[in-house]
Amino acid sequence: MEFKKVSTVLLVPVLFIAVSCYSPPEFPVEPSISFTSIIFKELDNLPDSLILSLEFKDGDGDLGLGTNELFEPYHDVWFFLKEDQTLLTYSDRFTPPYDTLPPYEFPYTCLNYSTNRGIEGYEDDTLYFQQNENHWNIFVEYFVKKNGVYTEFDWEIAFPPQCSDTFNGRFPIMTDLSKSPLEGVLRYGMTSSGFKILFRNDTLKLRVRIKDRALHTSNFFDTPDFVLKNIEVD
Repeated sequence: MEFKKVSTVLLVPVLFIAVSCYSPPEFPVEPSISFTSIIFKELDNLPDSLILSLEFKDGDGDLGLGTNELFEPYHDVWFFLKEDQTLLTYSDRFTPPYDTLPPYEFPYTCLNYSTNRGIEGYEDDTLYFQQNENHWNIFVEYFVKKNGVYTEFDWEIAFPPQCSDTFNGRFPIMTDLSKSPLEGVLRYGMTSSGFKILFRNDTLKLRVRIKDRALHTSNFFDTPDFVLKNIEVD
């Protein structure tokens, strides 16, 4: 079953920490990244912070997204038009050929259905959507090591039914986008009050990649194994 994709805008605040610098060498237009460091900070009366630093290189320097860049191709989700040019809703699930849509239950209530989107004419409808990866430009997956085997940690399953987000995010525009080669260090902070509750003595690693404004995807790297207490700083 195929539907026509359409997009809308959701204003969502994004938190990030970034540091960048210029460099004259020539690099490919696809960004490349490598691990630098990771530290953990436990804060009084504030969410704890896991801070990742990575080195980056990009041949045309088109890294970063502005906070106001929420339109296609950087919007957050895709909605879908039916043949009659109306948006696909949960109620359509009971009518073929739309009966293949997922049920309105967790985790699909997080991943594929949304209400109160502020779209004219659909204020009270539950709309079907698919997430747009290009809304983010840095992607972080968490893996937990048990008996020598890594398993990806699912934040949505860990915190049902709140529909917790992943730690994918957006870092800001680093230059005037003058197409100059760029290299430097990006410092990306992730905050949660649940880090020690979930991972107190677990062995973890992160898998990381980024995208540039042209939607070129970098390589990914895995951080070295770490335990929170071993990377904690004051």
